Amino acid sequence: MVKSVVKAFRILEVFDAEHPAMSVKQLAERCDMDRSAAQRFVHTLTQLGYLQRNEETQLIEPSVRTLDIAAHYLHAHPLVDKVRPYLLNLSKETEGSVSLTILDGQDVVYLSRLLSRNMLDTDITIGSRLPAFCTAPGLAMLSQLAEQEAVEILERTQRKAYTPSTVHEVPEIMERLARFRRQGYALSVEEYFLSDISIAVPVLDRHNRPRAAVSISMSRVRSMPEELEQNLSDLLIATARQLSRL
Repeated sequence: MVKSVVKAFRILEVFDAEHPAMSVKQLAERCDMDRSAAQRFVHTLTQLGYLQRNEETQLIEPSVRTLDIAAHYLHAHPLVDKVRPYLLNLSKETEGSVSLTILDGQDVVYLSRLLSRNMLDTDITIGSRLPAFCTAPGLAMLSQLAEQEAVEILERTQRKAYTPSTVHEVPEIMERLARFRRQGYALSVEEYFLSDISIAVPVLDRHNRPRAAVSISMSRVRSMPEELEQNLSDLLIATARQLSRL
């Protein structure tokens, strides 16, 4: 491990919605380094274009160049460009919000998303992370892993009840994963966001491991009768099979 690289990335990763801009002193405190070291890293990252100083507040904040790394990843990902026509078709057919996600550790990460005009704004954008254990895409992908591998991921996860409907105990989650694997899709109702229903299907690689998941989300205001659930899951399963062949 090159410690200076680790510290540089720690500086970049410490910014979030609650801390969009900080002074050098605040950065040093949050990154657990002395102020002079933080100043050197800030200067270097500013010269490289990844940080900038706000002219009004004089605080340090990420620059637009930080998006470049994400853009390079999305352009290089084998599914992102190819999936868009399929998501567009799903959006037209269902009038729901449709997404492509991948599993990264204990989280799902959104790589592509088309919003529905009927969907409540949940602040999910490309790059957003949500816990896998209580979201339909995460459950769909976990259901395709070996049982021990899924258990290990769940045990490393900080599981909590985000809503009254969240299933967060490992035995109950494992029962659901077995059911989702048999039926070919995962269903999540108000487990992370209130008033949200999501259905997801895994996209598999040649070894039948999950590469990604495609999902549809809609507002709880729109009911989910058994016939609608079947129709949506059939559409997703057909789409996922096509994507698995790409």
